[in-house]
Amino acid sequence: MQGVMDDKNVAKHIKFCQRHLQLLPSHRLDIDPNRLAIAFYSLTAIELLGKPVRKDFQYSLDWIRSCYIELADYSGFAIPSFRHAKQLTTINLPNTLFGLICLMLLGDHEFFDEKLNRDTLGKFISSCQLPDGSFTSFLDNAGYPSKFDSHDLRFCYIAVSILYLIGCRSESDFSRYINVSKLLQYIMSRQCTMGGFGDWNEPHGGYTSCALSALSLLNQLQNIPASFRQDTLHWLVNRQVSAIGVFVEQDLNDDYDPDDSGGFNGRENKLADTCYAFWCLNSLRILEPQRWSQLIDVPLIRDYLLNQTQNKMVGGFAKNDQDDPDIYHSMMGISALKLIDDEINGVLCIPKLIMDNFNLR
Repeated sequence: MQGVMDDKNVAKHIKFCQRHLQLLPSHRLDIDPNRLAIAFYSLTAIELLGKPVRKDFQYSLDWIRSCYIELADYSGFAIPSFRHAKQLTTINLPNTLFGLICLMLLGDHEFFDEKLNRDTLGKFISSCQLPDGSFTSFLDNAGYPSKFDSHDLRFCYIAVSILYLIGCRSESDFSRYINVSKLLQYIMSRQCTMGGFGDWNEPHGGYTSCALSALSLLNQLQNIPASFRQDTLHWLVNRQVSAIGVFVEQDLNDDYDPDDSGGFNGRENKLADTCYAFWCLNSLRILEPQRWSQLIDVPLIRDYLLNQTQNKMVGGFAKNDQDDPDIYHSMMGISALKLIDDEINGVLCIPKLIMDNFNLR
């Protein structure tokens, strides 16, 4: 059973990520509006693989800086080529989080010290909050939360993360920009009866990680009921798919695939997926920071990622053992492995060396 990523595969993964920073194939032009996400995935993965992006990718700095837009009432990040599109609001929460972290990865202290307008950025976050406490990701042309955008735990997490990165630490800090009480009510309303967080009482690995990460940043984990905490731990542990030991899923899932052994799924009766290794491990680490690794089979998840979804030919990680590698699952697979090695802050998805560089711990 392979337990570490060898140097040859590391080099291939770095090249795979570098290609996404330089040129996308024509058939992927549909993801052009998500270039900040691609930059975040690529730079994070490269940094985690041991190639400091601050040293080797300064050519990306000016472009990422150009994505920061200040308007009369608020500011945030958007793709520059779309900023002048008529009837199109381009600043949004995900791009803003990705832009901020990319500049941190590149060591751009000057941006945070001199260029970033924390007040107008905070006002943008505030404007995205809905009456029920949740968030949309962008505003309409009149400056109100979009009626057409989804609003769920993902954007709650992103909003809180952005505020944390611009300096909010205490409840009073966050309350300067958002209604913390309403947000907490919304997050807790997404608790599911079997544990975990999700919509329609169906727990979801990604939503659970978003909810717990937001609560962690808000210093509200102590308010999770003990019984729900235990139910959530039980639900998370049972997301690891295995044919051996105590983690037996094949009797419950007719679609069980032996090749999924060791991986994590994100919902009941689903197949394993690389990204859920990160989401579920992060949730376990938040709830049980001292003994999380005793609750699951760590060698099995390493083996699943390194021998099932790692692409040893061209680099990168795939969603599963059938698909081609993509930059999102590559970053998530690498992050999951580095989370096990305690080299990444899972709550913010930032390498710990970068956290230290910006005094974020």
